[in-house]
Amino acid sequence: MPVKKKDTDRALVLLEEYCKKLRKPEEQQLKKAIRKVMGIFKSSLFQALLDIQEFYEVTLLNSQKSYEQKIEEANQVAEKWEKTTSATDHENLQKNQEACRDLSRLCVSTLVLL
Repeated sequence: MPVKKKDTDRALVLLEEYCKKLRKPEEQQLKKAIRKVMGIFKSSLFQALLDIQEFYEVTLLNSQKSYEQKIEEANQVAEKWEKTTSATDHENLQKNQEACRDLSRLCVSTLVLL
């Protein structure tokens, strides 16, 4: 049975609700492991895989759609992910630059103390 985005969204809600109930010290490892699973569900890669599966099932396997429609929809999916990837790459670059600046400040502070 194919997994749909709405299914993963619902799974995330259920996992979050379950995690809220885990308060005892012995339950914290389970809570941490569940949060890792949630992180994977929220990741761009996982979302891209869901998009690919949905595109394959809804568009490519649909014999009612013409090749032109399939081409158009393929281009739309590609464009969506190109924009998403560009935005994510830009965010990561900014975070890395900020981390480098922080590290530089720390190094300078340490040298001054020496």
